[in-house]
Amino acid sequence: MTGSHRVIIDTDHMKYDFTIRRNITVILGDSGSGKTTLVGYLQMYSNRGPASGVTLQSDVPCVVFTSVAGLWKPLLNEIKHSIIFIDEGQPFIFTQDFAEAVKNSDNYYVLITRRPIHNLPYSTKEIYGIRTVGRYSFPEKVYQEFYPIYETEIENSPSHNTILLYPKDPGSFSG
Repeated sequence: MTGSHRVIIDTDHMKYDFTIRRNITVILGDSGSGKTTLVGYLQMYSNRGPASGVTLQSDVPCVVFTSVAGLWKPLLNEIKHSIIFIDEGQPFIFTQDFAEAVKNSDNYYVLITRRPIHNLPYSTKEIYGIRTVGRYSFPEKVYQEFYPIYETEIENSPSHNTILLYPKDPGSFSG
């Protein structure tokens, strides 16, 4: 898969609207920020379709992946041309085997975790948090937005060229 893919997940109470640009996207954040809720809505839609009360718009399939230990690899290999969401608590994402599976895959991956994933080559530009940006009137609908965790700044001087990497809002993430 190549290119950007916009995903809109909408319910009576919450709306997520984001674009996945690369094969690996990481979502970080504090408890209660909406990470697991996002995955829960995708799972509800997967299980019940429109009867779930969730609307999903995407040009490619969105899959929530969970697995029993030891079975993730053959199950993951069956998924093609999709955006795969993996919520924290799946320890295989920290393994070299998973890194190899991602490397040889045509899928995009959205990994929700509080820990760094050292085996995967992901861009700091594709590490996001989730925050609330607005509400409808009664009944209140919450809009959730992905925001980049890190910002880069290039410092040029005659003696050196340096790229500085720092959190955009150091107080917004504690994990």
